[in-house]
Amino acid sequence: MSEKSPTASASLLLLFTLSALAMLGPFTTDTYFPFFPDMEAYFSISQTQAQLSLTVYLLTSTLMMLFHGAFSDSWGRKPVIVWTLSGFVLSSLACAWVQDYNSLLLFRAMLGLFVGAGTVVGQAMIRDRFSGVAAQKIIAQVTMLFGLAPAIAPLAGGLLHAFFPWQSSFYLLAGLGLMLLLVCLFSLNESLPASKRQPFQLLTLLANYGAIAREPRFLALAGCIAAGFGGFLIYVGGAPDFVFRVLHLSAMQFGWLFIPIVIGLMAGSALVTRLTGKVSNGRLINISFVLMGLAACFNLLYQFLISADSHWPSWPVLQVLPVLVYTLGLTFLIPGVMVLALDLFPEKRGTAASIQAFIQMLVFVLLSALVVPLVLGSGLRYAMAMLAMFLLNLLCWTIYRVYQRKSG
Repeated sequence: MSEKSPTASASLLLLFTLSALAMLGPFTTDTYFPFFPDMEAYFSISQTQAQLSLTVYLLTSTLMMLFHGAFSDSWGRKPVIVWTLSGFVLSSLACAWVQDYNSLLLFRAMLGLFVGAGTVVGQAMIRDRFSGVAAQKIIAQVTMLFGLAPAIAPLAGGLLHAFFPWQSSFYLLAGLGLMLLLVCLFSLNESLPASKRQPFQLLTLLANYGAIAREPRFLALAGCIAAGFGGFLIYVGGAPDFVFRVLHLSAMQFGWLFIPIVIGLMAGSALVTRLTGKVSNGRLINISFVLMGLAACFNLLYQFLISADSHWPSWPVLQVLPVLVYTLGLTFLIPGVMVLALDLFPEKRGTAASIQAFIQMLVFVLLSALVVPLVLGSGLRYAMAMLAMFLLNLLCWTIYRVYQRKSG
């Protein structure tokens, strides 16, 4: 495949569409965070039970990550996006109409079945159309626009919370899904010709999964991406607790956590877009590890100081600054590592993208279900979790380098 320039060949519509599809995940996760206390009161449930509505959504979305890309390898990219967006709209409406908490859990689980297709299939579409430096730049640009979602979603939720009941967050999701569905129906072009599609056969699919899962370099790269995201997703998963109980802020002040995430993602992605092709991929990744390592270490030191000595000022700005620097560093890592991972299986990019996204979501599920309950209420424990994910990230990259040298 010849390398193309994203500025010359990639339409802005494609870029914004793929970015908007990726944004659905954060919106589905974050918009209803400010409504947790309202839902607890409405359904007469505990904080732990309210957290379960996030966990079941993450479980089903993680499971379906294994299939979205494989389906698109067989049936085309656009049909998979259109059908899953349709299911997303209907499930969002169902969540808004429920009368009991068990029904809400059921339809939140259904939302998870449909929400991830845009992210997975979007990655495959980028690699269908672009290669090399061009692909890395497009991924960086999508990441930059995607970075708006973690700030806009909880802020939108906080604004809705000020005027409307908790159901309004799901009406918002339904409206966003419907708008995207119309855009994709009439404006999104198929990127995988019928001649390059693979017949959908269960045995073939399992064989493809097996081939990818047996490649240690791919698993290491996927683990690197997942652990990298995990370092700040621990804060996203525990956002209501971190904002309300650690920073002692209100529902209208969720921006204290999410705006730094956006600044880091967008500023870093803009820098990477300019540097890609001028600075080697290896150097960008090294810069990433330096920034993330400094952020994680400062975070742990500051949290230790304010927890050990009450005279240290526990300013919110210093508690969220490490998250900003960490996400800034993460953007230097993701485009290059993602291209390296997908290029290991050029004929099965959709399936490879599915497995990579599955591993990333699985880490988020494990963090939300197992780690977040352990760190609740303590900024120091959040910082320890960030450092642990950074070290796991660095370990995965080291493993990839070792196997890459062995492969010649």
